[in-house]
Amino acid sequence: MLSMRPYIRCVVAATIAAGLAACSDSSTAPSESVTRMLVPDGAPSLDLSSHGWGYRTTTFTLTALGGTYNIGDGFYTLFVPANAVCRLTSSYGPGTWDSPCATLGHNESITVTATYGFSSSGPVVDFTPELRFSPSAQVNLATSLYAPILTAAHNYFTQHPSALQFFGMYYVPSFGAKIVTDAASDPSLVTHVNLATGLVWRRIKHFSGYNVATGLACDPSPDNPDCVEVPPIVEQGQQP
Repeated sequence: MLSMRPYIRCVVAATIAAGLAACSDSSTAPSESVTRMLVPDGAPSLDLSSHGWGYRTTTFTLTALGGTYNIGDGFYTLFVPANAVCRLTSSYGPGTWDSPCATLGHNESITVTATYGFSSSGPVVDFTPELRFSPSAQVNLATSLYAPILTAAHNYFTQHPSALQFFGMYYVPSFGAKIVTDAASDPSLVTHVNLATGLVWRRIKHFSGYNVATGLACDPSPDNPDCVEVPPIVEQGQQP
């Protein structure tokens, strides 16, 4: 299985390139030079800021009703159930993610800015302002960037689920920082992969200071003790 790691990395990178073209304001596919840059020998670099992609922003409004929010034309999708958003006066920070909170009431709302793009970790998204979600509600973040390869290689990934680690969604303290596998300490945050639809999703408990990177898994090493391989859960029919 170790011999497949460079191949899977390159396939993931090539899939990201296709996703970039779909998410771009232009209908023109990435140039051949950009595609080659994405798949060098070994682990590819996914920082495309120098090629005109950079980071982009979008805004949306959270209310007590919840809703489905499209970030970057399918780059990410946020699923928020009703009565899930804590008021901004609620406690916030490590140790509070599972604490009860007062949620938004009628006619209350919060405008959120999502910054999304590509870092050295892969596709990432960050949200402001700082807020968290009620622990009694499950808020999910999903992406379909990898659907072409996940559905095409359905049988392979069914037989080799550990290979799905390269499609996991991970905590990143800041854009370009080392990936942290938060699911290692909180199993409710593990990534789920639907091999029938190619949708990749996971639960999130808060915004801000909480960037989610999708794609190349971190490499466990003494220099990155927060990296713990936790393969995604394979789902055949469940959706966020």
